[in-house]
Amino acid sequence: MAIVFLLTLSSIPAQIPERPIFVYRSGFWLSLHHYLYVLGRVDAKMPDIQRRAVAGAPDDEAKGLATLNASEVQIWKDIVREYGTGLSRMDAVFDDRMVTIGRALAAAGNVDSLERSDVEPNVRKLLERAAPVYRKAWWQKHETANRFRMAELDALVQRHGRAILAYLVRAYEQPWPSDGYPVQFTPFSNWAGAFSTRGRHLVFSSLDEGLAGLPGLETLFHEAMHQWDEIMDDKLAAASKAKQTQVPANLSHAMIFYTAGEAVRSVIPGHRPYAETRDMWNGAFREFKPRLDAVWKPYLEGRGSLAETLRNLLN
Repeated sequence: MAIVFLLTLSSIPAQIPERPIFVYRSGFWLSLHHYLYVLGRVDAKMPDIQRRAVAGAPDDEAKGLATLNASEVQIWKDIVREYGTGLSRMDAVFDDRMVTIGRALAAAGNVDSLERSDVEPNVRKLLERAAPVYRKAWWQKHETANRFRMAELDALVQRHGRAILAYLVRAYEQPWPSDGYPVQFTPFSNWAGAFSTRGRHLVFSSLDEGLAGLPGLETLFHEAMHQWDEIMDDKLAAASKAKQTQVPANLSHAMIFYTAGEAVRSVIPGHRPYAETRDMWNGAFREFKPRLDAVWKPYLEGRGSLAETLRNLLN
């Protein structure tokens, strides 16, 4: 079931009409799938299992296993192991099969059975076998966490969302979906805590405390900005052609980190952007920060055109 929160901020910029910014969903089948995906990566000893967003999954699993009988425990462990040898070895963001499965499960929502869904048969059978065990041991807790995080972030969106959205659509010169951007809440998503893929599929972890409060608010907008990736990549390609230079890999993603952080900070003074708190400007995006400060920030503050600014971003 979809829950739509309409925003009521009184000082809303005139160019942002009254409409939902985000549409929040808590789906049983997608939550189960991502839980098994993360636990399968633990079982397979994948290198990202100690990352903050997923490190608590084994303890969470252990508490649920303690409520099950021996037969149920064995069913669950067999399914986790099957995920660990298959789906959990894929990338939730970049593997086409995982993206297709995720979108089909999001569409299924909370239906009693996946029989009429578009989920591939082998995965459907696996999830339906796991479903009774998940309902007994974990779902009530996970759904409560989903609803709590949903309400917490929506309160921030109601208070600040329209001003942030106005900042972003002006900067990127792109429209926002008129029916709101869908957000799928699951207890765990992947090592990052939140991700988005094609087709406006945004998955957000409700048990990742690193995404509570303002970091979570920034992340919601950050992930939704990926809907503009192809458009911005095309604009950067045009700018690079004009400058006869190459577009650096990851520049467009660095721009999203920078822009989403500045958008929230412009509305909520004192907010520390996600990239700063995670020290990303001294790591993966080190090469981009000076140029973004010198060229992109003045544009965000209202100086210059987008096309000119993109050309100036490129060396």
